[in-house]
Amino acid sequence: MLTPGGGSTPSTPTPTPTPSGATSVKVRFATATATPPTGYLADWGQPYGARTSAGQGSGRSYGWVRDGSSTAVDLTLNGRLRTGTPTLDTRLTGVMHMDWRGGTTGTRGAGSWEMAVPNGLYSVTLSVGDAGDYFDSVDQVSIENQNAVARFVPSDEDRFRTAVRTVQVSDGRLTLSPRGGTNTKINFVEVEPVPASPDRPQVASVTPVNLTTGATRDISVTAGLAVTAGGIATSTLTRETVRLSVAADGSSVPANVNTSGGGDVIVLTPDAPLVAGTTYRFDVTSTVRDVSGNAFHPWSSVFTVGTASEGTGITGVAFDQVATTATGQGFTSVAMGPDGKLYAATLDGYLFRYPVAADGSLGTGERIDTIRTLAGGARTVIGLAFDPAATAADPILWVTENRKYVGVSDVPDWTGKIVRLSGAALQNGQDVVVGLPRSARDHESNSLAFKDGMLYLTQGSNTAMGAPDSSWEFRSESLLSAAVLRLDPAKLPATLPLDVKTAEGGTYNPFAPGAALTLYATGVRNAYDLIWHSNGRLYVPTNGSARGGAFPATPATLPSSCASRIDGAWTGPRAPGVGSNPVDETDWVFKVAQGGYYGHPNPSRCEWVFNGGNPTSAQDAFEATAYPVGVLPDRNYRKADVFDAGLHASANGVIEYLGDGFGGALKGKLIVVRYSASQDLMVLDPSGADGTIVNRTLGVVGFKGFDQPLDVAQHAASGSIYVTELGGRKITRLVPRG
Repeated sequence: MLTPGGGSTPSTPTPTPTPSGATSVKVRFATATATPPTGYLADWGQPYGARTSAGQGSGRSYGWVRDGSSTAVDLTLNGRLRTGTPTLDTRLTGVMHMDWRGGTTGTRGAGSWEMAVPNGLYSVTLSVGDAGDYFDSVDQVSIENQNAVARFVPSDEDRFRTAVRTVQVSDGRLTLSPRGGTNTKINFVEVEPVPASPDRPQVASVTPVNLTTGATRDISVTAGLAVTAGGIATSTLTRETVRLSVAADGSSVPANVNTSGGGDVIVLTPDAPLVAGTTYRFDVTSTVRDVSGNAFHPWSSVFTVGTASEGTGITGVAFDQVATTATGQGFTSVAMGPDGKLYAATLDGYLFRYPVAADGSLGTGERIDTIRTLAGGARTVIGLAFDPAATAADPILWVTENRKYVGVSDVPDWTGKIVRLSGAALQNGQDVVVGLPRSARDHESNSLAFKDGMLYLTQGSNTAMGAPDSSWEFRSESLLSAAVLRLDPAKLPATLPLDVKTAEGGTYNPFAPGAALTLYATGVRNAYDLIWHSNGRLYVPTNGSARGGAFPATPATLPSSCASRIDGAWTGPRAPGVGSNPVDETDWVFKVAQGGYYGHPNPSRCEWVFNGGNPTSAQDAFEATAYPVGVLPDRNYRKADVFDAGLHASANGVIEYLGDGFGGALKGKLIVVRYSASQDLMVLDPSGADGTIVNRTLGVVGFKGFDQPLDVAQHAASGSIYVTELGGRKITRLVPRG
């Protein structure tokens, strides 16, 4: 079935194995009296149905329906057989007008061709064009939810266009549509089932969907992936392997291509706004591979750009991007120290310290190796939080330290740490907390923030959507995963480190009286950063999951954890399990309150319901439509405190802007980094009742055009903002204009 465009909601068919009982078939389109080439069946425009005529095989159902519907339509007047032409290939001498635009010798209106096939993957080859001297077409054909031919204008020198696509059929009918073309003429189609082995990765959904019209000029193209043997190999993502081009002439559009930390999405962000009224083509080639070396099935889709832009900016607010001395490293996080210097962490465990001038410019940095020395090698450092007692002379710094993820899902569990560094050069290190949970991929012990003497930590999940799944090495959630944790330094034992391993031989209990590390809030899937705002509220940007994750089922016999949830003993509701959710989860910014649940299930805490469940047949807030209607949200789900940050945005670093410039237009606003889709900074206004986020602004001048931005910090006195660019291996300074 073809999914219509016109919006930005992705179509997400669930990949299935090789179609059972499917056989190869070839069809040539022409007139009722034309004899098809050897090995080809005949189609002359009959309405969709069982085909029983001579030359149409046995047991096949195929034919024509009105485009965009299942209503059968008779297009027998639209077939042509060209004779006396120089074309020798008899597959090409037949023509079927898919959307006749002429007079009474054809049936006007667009028709789609469909064939009944078992659900599964198919390789489909088709040709468009005309062997006669008729160059009156703009040929465009989609197969299922992919584009095959886009805006092809035949000429005497270039009469035909052939395309091959691997597509997923999920409704029992293979569909070819001419939507978006003018007088499209099809010659033949060849359909071949795709073998189940090898099980190759593929694109499962794209935003904007194929045939979208009115896409914004500043859109990023995001492709959700169905991976089978680990995430995407980032080294295979280039402007040549993932392309955006103008459909009319094939000219390439300069763009940045990246993926998420887990390698489960492709994001293409154009370098400049797209041209209104232009149709673009998005291609993923088979040169793209996963970390195991498996080639992706190719993908192609088209969309047309409207006149609007998503980003409106803020009147009078603009920044200039300025290079700094911080280059050549995979910078993860940045923080201003009590000594007025900028501290930056890296994927490899280095810390860098940069002097900051009065105007916010950076001087020459110094490297600090303490973490690597303590760990005996490379570690990923994300969390940076200076102790409330830190001074310029003694800048005490707390950091999170994790086993590094290098694209292969083999990172051992329970390897997260909190480390305290001290000394003028941060030369002294002490493991304070060890045994924190660790996913097999890029979810780990993330950022840190102090508030009223307490240290808060965002701890990533071990799974995509709450239940173990193959993409995450079937590692289960644990008691401390997918949560905001709180550490009370005053309750730490005299002998460090504190081991907080809760299972597999670990006995730590965050609910025990006097526990130093406790659960502050739960259901927070993978929050990279957190910020305590001057309004007293805690805001937590959080990454959602790509499609394909599993929901846990509430068991008939409840585990003992149900007697001691964060909000008291469990009383329901129950939820059924879902083996593979076919819908991508959006990204979030949560206003987190103590004791709240924010939607990511964790059976070890007796939390079963994914986001808002599916309580009614209407569209419910943050619903999970993979559930049957009637599944209620967890009683502790804080729906009012959930803000949608955008699909595949990868909302990460966050600050509260403190500068007084621009007449205070930005002061008190949240500035959030979006790593994947758009690769920009978005501005959120938390001025609603009780700190509710009431507005999102995109398109601020200077807040776009980064290369995998990850974290953000600020120099309040000058108004400068510092953005780490993981792809660019640098820190960029944003300087206020005016």
